[in-house]
Amino acid sequence: MKIQADQEQLLHRGGRPTLADLVEKLTFSPAKGSIELNGARMVLSRVTFGADLQDELVRRFGEREAMVLMLRLGYRNGREDAEFIRRAWPNLEVGDAFTAGTRLHMMTGTVRVETLHNDFDFRNDRFSGDFLWHGSVEATEYQRRHGRALTPVCWAQTGYAAGYASVFFRKLILYKEVSCAAMGDRSCRVIGKTIDDWGKDDPFVRMFLEEVLVTRAEMPSRTKTTNLTRSHSSEGVLNNLIVAPIRRELDQLAQARLPALITGAPGTGRRIAAEWLHGRRFPSGEMIAVPAGSAQVMPAIEALRTAMQQKSTKGQSLMIDGIDQLPPDQQYAVQDLLRFAEATAAPVLVVGLSTLPVARMQGLNRSLLHDLAVMPLSMPPLVARRDDLPALAELLLVRRDQTADQVVHLTADANELIAAQDWTGNLPQLRSTVRRAALSARDGRIDADILRAALDDAPAAAAGDQPTVDIHALWHLLQPMFDAGIGLDSLVSMIEHHAVDQAGGNVSAAARQLGLSRAKLDYRLRD
Repeated sequence: MKIQADQEQLLHRGGRPTLADLVEKLTFSPAKGSIELNGARMVLSRVTFGADLQDELVRRFGEREAMVLMLRLGYRNGREDAEFIRRAWPNLEVGDAFTAGTRLHMMTGTVRVETLHNDFDFRNDRFSGDFLWHGSVEATEYQRRHGRALTPVCWAQTGYAAGYASVFFRKLILYKEVSCAAMGDRSCRVIGKTIDDWGKDDPFVRMFLEEVLVTRAEMPSRTKTTNLTRSHSSEGVLNNLIVAPIRRELDQLAQARLPALITGAPGTGRRIAAEWLHGRRFPSGEMIAVPAGSAQVMPAIEALRTAMQQKSTKGQSLMIDGIDQLPPDQQYAVQDLLRFAEATAAPVLVVGLSTLPVARMQGLNRSLLHDLAVMPLSMPPLVARRDDLPALAELLLVRRDQTADQVVHLTADANELIAAQDWTGNLPQLRSTVRRAALSARDGRIDADILRAALDDAPAAAAGDQPTVDIHALWHLLQPMFDAGIGLDSLVSMIEHHAVDQAGGNVSAAARQLGLSRAKLDYRLRD
């Protein structure tokens, strides 16, 4: 390993392990394909990997979500490094182990740290620090790729510093980057304090607690928390899972900056998919949602058109629910909006939602339909997503008003039962059922018996909730049976017995599937 002569003396400065100690414990084994630091596996990679990761996260999830994820990854990495230092050099003074984080960060080539102020008292959980980061990888790569930043960009490094320092205290230590080389400053500057000194009402502190720290195990021992953090995280995971069947297509539409048409049965997540697409296009933009034919449609269109004319829109989306029912005058207004947005390259997205498949949208003029359906998307019903049902059910159980010790979970037999149901009411029915079951949970668990009872107690579907039946298609299927001499009574009896077989002999489940009471089906089966 080559070390510049004028740098040699710097390797021995500071507490143990010094940079020289760290270098001495670094073992390169090219023939084995491994690099180890005192027995811990390391990886040598180009700095572009981290920059690519940050750029991809911003592209897919928006700047704020990307920042949260990078802070989270940095925080975990910092905690792991602190534990590694304590294990690898067990006889270190705690102060040396604490300050070793700056030297480890330098040895890995991430940044050169200059300490301006570092005051700590482990016994009394007191800390304040002020540091300069020279040659920060994150800042350097950002500026090289994107030019001058408007806000600090050293997200992973800031999270790392917080994670490393927090291991040594009984309070969470947070760092803020107050200046950044990517913004044109001579170097990056970070200030560290305890969570109490920052104040829990501080916006950055609240964001760190509610979004970066996602499990109770990662929370500082003296910080009381509710399940708000879990629910924020779970909501994002839930939405990602809901849109998973069409996520690749949503990404393509976002990149191509095209309008969208999203179809699917009620409750399949069409609106969530539209919001997901909007978030990809305009992470901090506004989405206007209006029902087709309502008095809100034209004012929303006019407001968007005015914003485009004044070039004041920074990313807005118009979502029209039930677009197949849009009156002709509103259809033409939407077309004009799309034409104007395309001509001016304005950051505007139009999304139409419908419960009808594209082939049956007779109410839309062909021109508007083609504009919206460049890549028509269809949200599948839950019956077509059996593998996803247990995960969806678990995530739907989480509510914002729960505390961590109130969260319930589904047992394996309950998950099997969930996967076996058709869930004709889709997400609302699944959500309602598992939350009804949660009221009867035992020891924080929902087993199959509790879930069956929740299914039996479900309210009957209203007439307006029944799916539309294509009687012509149904007659086409049944006519050969009638022609073969199978009467209606015989056909109904065959259907009833088959429903029971499909339900594994469970008459209650078969009755729900057929829209009958259990008593009525039981009577008909014996007749």
